[in-house]
Amino acid sequence: MKWIYAVFLTIFLVGCSTVDVNVDYDQQYKFLEVDCFAVEHETKQGESTLVNDRITTAIKQQITQKGYQNTSTAGLVFNYFYKAQDKKDFQTSYGLGTGFGRLGWGGGMMVSTTDTYEYTEGTLVIDALDAKTKKIVWRGVGVLELREQKTPQEKTEYVNSIVAKILEKFPSKIVQQEK
Repeated sequence: MKWIYAVFLTIFLVGCSTVDVNVDYDQQYKFLEVDCFAVEHETKQGESTLVNDRITTAIKQQITQKGYQNTSTAGLVFNYFYKAQDKKDFQTSYGLGTGFGRLGWGGGMMVSTTDTYEYTEGTLVIDALDAKTKKIVWRGVGVLELREQKTPQEKTEYVNSIVAKILEKFPSKIVQQEK
């Protein structure tokens, strides 16, 4: 289990091209009646507190921008977990072999080439729970391919962009007030 956290640390040491996001939520829950939120995450063995602090800060920024207040007496409690795993992708391309033989120019046989692409896939799951019932009322899952980031600033910007993409569809109180 330790290796999962160590490997996932690389998600924040690397950059991404795109984040594939999937969202699910309780359609009966009245998000707009909730004013306050909190972020809770218990650091597990092997997790980096640097990464956890970046995720926590990014969640607070995104939810605050949607019109909710960050307080200790929250109506919604956000928590998260993450993992990384090595993946392989195989791509096969086909070509026709041709050449010049004893009987002149001619066709040949089908030639295939298979390339293996190895990469690390990271997953970040952000849950919003009703503070009273402790039930998940909203879940966002982001899956992405990881690439290296060098500086702490790049890592922070990377985390912010991933969290923003995942929380993009979280209900905003500000949009509702403007309508």
